[in-house]
Amino acid sequence: MIVSIIFSGCTGSNALSQSKVSADITYQTFYDNLSPYGTWIDYPGYGHVWNPRIEGDFRPYATNGHWIFSGEGWAWASDYTWGWAPFHYGRWLYDDMYGWLWIPGYDWSPAWVTWGTVDNFYCWAPLMPGIDVSLQFGTWRPHSFYWNACSRDHIYDRNLTVAIERPAQITSIANRITIINNFNTTKTHNLYYSKGPDVHEVEKYVNHSITQISIKDVNKIGRIKHDENTMHVYRPSVQDPKETARQHPQQILQPREFRKAEPEQSKPVSTEEQKPVLQRSEQRNNIERLPMHRAAGESHGNDRSRNERRGRN
Repeated sequence: MIVSIIFSGCTGSNALSQSKVSADITYQTFYDNLSPYGTWIDYPGYGHVWNPRIEGDFRPYATNGHWIFSGEGWAWASDYTWGWAPFHYGRWLYDDMYGWLWIPGYDWSPAWVTWGTVDNFYCWAPLMPGIDVSLQFGTWRPHSFYWNACSRDHIYDRNLTVAIERPAQITSIANRITIINNFNTTKTHNLYYSKGPDVHEVEKYVNHSITQISIKDVNKIGRIKHDENTMHVYRPSVQDPKETARQHPQQILQPREFRKAEPEQSKPVSTEEQKPVLQRSEQRNNIERLPMHRAAGESHGNDRSRNERRGRN
C-alpha cells in the first residue's frame, strides 16, 4: 500500500490547496507560544526548530502523556501545557548534539507517528521530516532510536512512561517490527497518518473495554484535556508559511529570539549506522552555547521575564 507523508515544508498539489483554506493562525503562533517552554534554533536545512526545555530525559510521544482512542485514531494526550502543538502538527528529528527537535507543520492529526508490532510489544515512532511524499510504509523504517515500545497489555496505561522499554532494549528488536497498515487522512489536506492498532485487538490484551472518545475543538490554547468521553483540543487551521509570505510579503515570521546552529555543529540521526551517544545535560549545554539572535525590536530588557517563564511544563 502506497501512502503519502508530507513533512512541514512540503510542496505540491496538497500544499498549493492551502490557499483555499481559511487559516486561523500562522507559524508565528507556534513561535510565540512555545518560546516560554523551550529554545528555538535556526537549524541547517529546516529553518526554525524547537527544543523543549525539560529537566531530565525526554522522548516525544513517550514522556508525560498517554494514548487514548478516538474516532480519528489513537491520539496522544500530552500533559504538557505546550502539548497541543508539537505532538499534533509537524515532525520530530533527533540530533545527537541538541536532542529532540520539533519542526513545525500545518496539518493536525491525532499523532504524527508510525505504528508497529513485534513479539508482545506495540511500537510507535515519531515521523521524521523530509520523508518522500509517496513513500511506502512497508519499506521505510525509522532509526531504531526513534522507536518506543511497551508490552501490549500496557499500551492503554495512564502512566505510560514507566511501561516503555529502554532504548537499548528496543534496538535489539527494531529490525523485526512489522508496520501496522491502518491509515486515515487529515481533514485539511487529506494527508495520510497512521491510526494505530485495531481497538478490538487492544481490548483483548488490556482485558477490558476501551471507550471511544470524541474530539471537541476549543478556541483557546491550553493543555489538552479529556473527561469521560470527550477530548478537548485546540487545533486551528495553520497557514502554510509560503502562502503567508505570498499574501504578506512584508511580514517576517520568526521567533522573537533564537539560537543559530551551523552544519558542522549538527549531528542529525537518520541512518542506522549513527549511534547516539550524548546525554541530555550535554545537549542542553550545547544549545546554550549557540549564539543568540533577536528579532528587530526585541531588547535585552525582556530577558528576565522570559527566563522566569522558561522551564514551565
